Amino acid sequence: MSVVLNEVRAVQIPLHSGQLLLPNTSVAEVAGYREPRQLPDSPDWLLGMVDWRQQELPLVCFDGLLGMPLKKMGVRARLAICNTLGENSLFPHIAVLAQSIPRLVRVSEEMVEVDPEPLELSEPVLQQVLINGEKAWIPDLDVLESLVEEAVLQVET
Repeated sequence: MSVVLNEVRAVQIPLHSGQLLLPNTSVAEVAGYREPRQLPDSPDWLLGMVDWRQQELPLVCFDGLLGMPLKKMGVRARLAICNTLGENSLFPHIAVLAQSIPRLVRVSEEMVEVDPEPLELSEPVLQQVLINGEKAWIPDLDVLESLVEEAVLQVET
């Protein structure tokens, strides 16, 4: 049995237009999809607020946040409940819409390379990579958190 050093547990979150790659520690839970409470006049990518463990969390469609068309949700849709990073955050967690069940992967340095043909994506994507030849986006969770808070505050005022 060989041991791989510098291995990171990560979660691949399937979207319509690609997939996100997050450290396992940033995902608190994968939950079944539930209908969000709509927020009037919110951006398309902010699908509303969902209840999770007696908290209301913003539900984000990452495809929409990147300016890609919003597509019909599949029957296997899930919510990836992500921990926020900011100490003074309005929300301790943000829900990200996954098109099917996210999967746990082990990622080592040898498996990852910078995508040689990156798409032009907005600031919520920190890095575009290939994991064993499969495209993935590493989101900037600080930027995501700021965009969500700004959008929710604009709607609620």
